[in-house]
This record gives sequence, structure tokens and C-alpha cells, in this order.
Amino acid sequence: MNNKKISTTLPDGTLKEYDVLFTFKNDANQKDYIVYTDNSIDKDNKLRIFAAIYNPDTFETLGEPSTPEEWNEIYRLLDKILLNKK
Repeated sequence: MNNKKISTTLPDGTLKEYDVLFTFKNDANQKDYIVYTDNSIDKDNKLRIFAAIYNPDTFETLGEPSTPEEWNEIYRLLDKILLNKK
């Protein structure tokens, strides 16, 4: 992991911090993406991972990926990273 962190304020005013797993620019649509985790485990015993479109200059998130193509690219990169770790 690259030790970068992002944070957000939850509706109850609590500050929540996330570890950044990786960032990338999709050349096809010219959007920048950030993939991150809060290091929690879901009901299937898997690490919760989130993704967002973001501004690389400010690390401000601008929305969620919304198309199957965007998610497929994120999953492809996650798989590539995980395979290289083994």
C-alpha cells in the first residue's frame, strides 16, 4: 500500500479515514479514479473496497463510477495488482 489516506465527514459529523489502494487515469474517458478501503470486512469475509472519480490535484471525490466499462477497468486493475502480490 502507498500509505496515502483520504477522509470524509459522515452525516453524524464523524471523520472517517480511508487508505488509498491506487489511483489511475482512464485514457479512454479522461477521468481519474481513486480506489480505497476502510479496512473493514463484509459479511462474506472480504475486504471492503470503494472507488470514485476524483480530482488528482485536490483528492476531492467527484462521484462514483457509473458505467459497466468503468467498473470493469477498476476490477481489471484490482485483479492485476492482486495477482502481482502473490
